Amino acid sequence: MSKYSRSGGKYTGNHTTLIPLACIVCDIAGAIPEVTKITPGFISSGKGSGRSNQRVKFTDESSHCILLSVKDNGAHQEVRVYVTDIQEARTTIARRLRDNDIAIRFTRD
Repeated sequence: MSKYSRSGGKYTGNHTTLIPLACIVCDIAGAIPEVTKITPGFISSGKGSGRSNQRVKFTDESSHCILLSVKDNGAHQEVRVYVTDIQEARTTIARRLRDNDIAIRFTRD
């Protein structure tokens, strides 16, 4: 398995390749007991910039699903994280990302 691929355990779906920042996000989420399932989405690439531009946007899709939009330089990937306690999981993921100096943002739906 590649260092940018995750499968088994809490990971579901056919698409298991991740962009580098999504690897960090998924590893953080996978270590949280409130997380029951992680589903990585397709990778899309856009205009790349010469500087590092990493950020994660949190969107609550339902009472048990957090959509994480991960941007790492020119690439973008959405990761759905299914949880038993959305508030606790969102807070823990956000704190750990900030501890790693990763910019985060929250949206309302």
